[in-house]
Amino acid sequence: MRGLAIPLMHRRRPAWRSAIVALALLLPQPASAWLGEGHRATATLAYDLLEQRDPEAIAAILRVMQAHPDRARFDSQLGDLAGRDRERRIFELMAVWPDAVRGTAYDHPSWHQSQRIVSSVRSVIPFSFGSAQAEFARNLAVARDAGAPEAERAIALCWVMHIVGDMHQPLHAAMWMSWRFPITDAGGQWAWVRPAPDADPVRLHRFWDAAGRTGGITLAPSASLEAQLVPDPPSEEAEAIAPDPETAFAGWVAHSRKLAFEVVYRRGALRRSPSPRSAPVLPPDYIEQARVVSLTQLRAAGDRIGTLLTGLR
Repeated sequence: MRGLAIPLMHRRRPAWRSAIVALALLLPQPASAWLGEGHRATATLAYDLLEQRDPEAIAAILRVMQAHPDRARFDSQLGDLAGRDRERRIFELMAVWPDAVRGTAYDHPSWHQSQRIVSSVRSVIPFSFGSAQAEFARNLAVARDAGAPEAERAIALCWVMHIVGDMHQPLHAAMWMSWRFPITDAGGQWAWVRPAPDADPVRLHRFWDAAGRTGGITLAPSASLEAQLVPDPPSEEAEAIAPDPETAFAGWVAHSRKLAFEVVYRRGALRRSPSPRSAPVLPPDYIEQARVVSLTQLRAAGDRIGTLLTGLR
């Protein structure tokens, strides 16, 4: 028997590696978390926080953005805006810029997520797919480096704002693997549901991207915007003070994965289909819970972006 064990082990290892490679190749390109409205909302909240805590940081960010190599894209969308409205709009455009440049030289698809299997088979493939966590740390370091070229800092600032927003959407941090989704559901991109009996089927990921939409959120006055978002996360979810941003970010990602397991997938009880033809209808209480969780996450992301940018010069 001992003589047979060695060949068997050698046969298993290539199969294991092949499975991991196949999974990575089969995963579709990452979707745009929160749609545009959500990212713009987090940017607006970050601006409002800096306006109260550190107006000099706003001035520094606007100065750095003058050197952005894709500045013409920003200028074309500012129109006749002036003063505070113009500044807030720049923040919004910064937060959505990484999605706006998909397919260009500035695009980095793997930076938008760090997905890990959260179903019971997670121990079989205990890896994350996507480089959001590493790129958050790298871009934050560049953004905060007053000695770095301002063009590089401008790009890094956009990515910091965007990555933080992305990773507060639970399905940018998690995916499900089971007998029905043997190569995972790719963070809900291969799982279909219907928001209502007469609604068209929609990917679960897309449903969660839109779950935080409140309408008229893009250029809403601060008080109006904050009234639409959940004011504060539940007290039991308040985070401990982290020793550094990377540790804090890892905690935010872990919380998103917990939300994915418990709320998005309902610990595996959520009905969804790999085919749009058989997409089940989401329960009304699920839709309401998704809305509340999404707005809470958007609010947290906006506050955290503002905190990360405080002190920037």
